[in-house]
Parts: sequence; structure tokens; C-alpha cells
Amino acid sequence: MTKIFEVIRKPLLTEKGQILREKNIQVFEVATWASKHQIREAVELLLQSKVKSVRTVRIPSRTKRLGRFVGTSSPRKKAYVELVEAISSAE
Repeated sequence: MTKIFEVIRKPLLTEKGQILREKNIQVFEVATWASKHQIREAVELLLQSKVKSVRTVRIPSRTKRLGRFVGTSSPRKKAYVELVEAISSAE
């Protein structure tokens, strides 16, 4: 089995992500090679909670320009993970 932090790169903290958290859905940036099964295992180990469903979105690389220099952004993959039960936040 692969390591958790090879599959899950970072949580995505955006306005849309905050709205989805109220519906018990977490958003993560994951490795482009990770499958839904690997993402499910990694999130269950990381958050100590059961996963109800996993949805993924591939974001292709885009051409970026800075003055006369042209480059590309790296391709990314996001995972929307719906949890069975709510995570208690430590406040």
C-alpha cells in the first residue's frame, strides 16, 4: 500500500470547500495517478472516519505566459470525499 501523503497532497481550503464541509464533504488535492480506492483508504486512515463516496476531477495543465516567457501549469486532480459521520472540530 502507498503512503497516505503520497496519495493526498493537501486539503483545499476555498469558499466552495467551506460550503461543502457543512454537507460533510471534504476536498483534497490528490496525486494524479491515485485511484478512488487508494484515496478512500488514505482518507480513512488520515481522518479516522468512514468514507461514503469519492468523486474525482482531473484539471489539465494550462498554458501560462509571463511577459515573453511561456510555460505550463502542472496538471492536478481533486477529490471530493463524502464522509459517513461528521468530524468533531477542536475549538
